[in-house]
Amino acid sequence: MYKADSHIHSNFSGDSVERLENIAERAIELGMDEITITDHLDLDYADGIKIFELNVPKYIETLKNLKETYKDRIKIRIGVELGLQPQLVRKYDEIFNCEDIDFIIGSFHCIKGMNVAGRKFFEKYSKDEAHRMYFEEILETIKLFPRISVCGHLDFINRYGKAFHNDYKEINFELHKEIIDQIFIKLIKKNIGIELNTSGLRYGLKDFHPCRRNLERYKELGGKIITMGSDAHKASDIMKDFDKAREELKEIGFEKFCTFEKRKAIYRDLD
Repeated sequence: MYKADSHIHSNFSGDSVERLENIAERAIELGMDEITITDHLDLDYADGIKIFELNVPKYIETLKNLKETYKDRIKIRIGVELGLQPQLVRKYDEIFNCEDIDFIIGSFHCIKGMNVAGRKFFEKYSKDEAHRMYFEEILETIKLFPRISVCGHLDFINRYGKAFHNDYKEINFELHKEIIDQIFIKLIKKNIGIELNTSGLRYGLKDFHPCRRNLERYKELGGKIITMGSDAHKASDIMKDFDKAREELKEIGFEKFCTFEKRKAIYRDLD
């Protein structure tokens, strides 16, 4: 069984203090074959927040050195998690044109210039309106970024809105079914995958991102490219709940998951 975690953050991300060496050592301790470091690059973040900006040359150089240090013990891939917004198409050319980057997660942390984890977004809109806007922006924005590898933690908006909605963890998927289908169809057509992000369980949710309903629908529509990521911001969360994730994927009908090298998907057996 190939053990790989394709979504890990280090202290290059503004919301992590974990050292890269600790990440590598923990992965080796877990008997892993491969890890992908995917630190944040989130330009034009809401409210002028700058902590998710990334010194790309320094990041690449540091990860190259890490790969060299651990080359006989574990595979280390260079990835990045981009915060996608329509106005950032040209600003991310440095990333898309960098041959050293193996894997690009496209995520949606800000909608209409507002942080989906902040108060303003849910203060301004009802829960269903906020969710609709979130999915609509994903659909419109992925059209502008055809070179991402996967769409990150789809439906993670149900982590937020607690201060305003007692049922914030629940998304009315029947209400948003058509637009979610359009997202999946667009991704599949562009050969962009999705990730199964296990962090939902660590946020007190009952499911992963995407939830099982959406994983099943992605499979029904012909989706094949799917990575597995813990979204770990500390070494102890690497590969967290992956046994459950593997079982869920197999129950749905997936036989393989993907890792990425040089932006190319490599299919790995789930067993």
